[in-house]
Amino acid sequence: MCHHFLLPDQLTDEFAAPFAVGEAQKSAYVAVAGKLKALAAWPLKPIPTLRLDKSGELEVAEAEWGLLPRWWKPSDKMPKRSTFQRKTINARSETAHEKPTFRDALKQRRCLVPIAEFEEKGHYFGLGEPMAFAGLWENWLADEGEITTCTFLTSEPNAEVRGVGHHRMPVLLTTSAAREEWLVEGLSEPMRAPFGDGLLAVREKG
Repeated sequence: MCHHFLLPDQLTDEFAAPFAVGEAQKSAYVAVAGKLKALAAWPLKPIPTLRLDKSGELEVAEAEWGLLPRWWKPSDKMPKRSTFQRKTINARSETAHEKPTFRDALKQRRCLVPIAEFEEKGHYFGLGEPMAFAGLWENWLADEGEITTCTFLTSEPNAEVRGVGHHRMPVLLTTSAAREEWLVEGLSEPMRAPFGDGLLAVREKG
């Protein structure tokens, strides 16, 4: 389970090609990412996501990390939404289509979560350039208004992540083509498969 990652400080023009990443999107991304200390993301914090609007154009949306489905309601057993959200910061790519919490979002509310590096077991993993998690988003109606939340998919680990003793890793979208495919088509078998071995740079946290 990935519970911490670092964001890139900005978006590049080609990050989500062929969708336009113009000045409006870049400014919106910086505005959201800038709220995080040292560009460090943690569960329940608002993070920037990229998704397609109704006209098929790319937009930046702020979302709390920890997905809250539209049907969730407080109960005596779970009065705080944050308690539920802490259980939904990740979604298993193998079973997300079966789970009521994730299956609707997987079909029609997909997003990109831009990242620079992600952390597992005291180690950071990256490629030396921005990449993206395969994310899902939902809107939930609270007393104070609509709240957007998100999660991202995980898969079996590759050699580098397995080497530090972790049993899962995020689904990584490392090319603009893969990011386009995720936004438009959804989950494919290559996305669900473990990321290739020997590709990620590893550095110790600290």
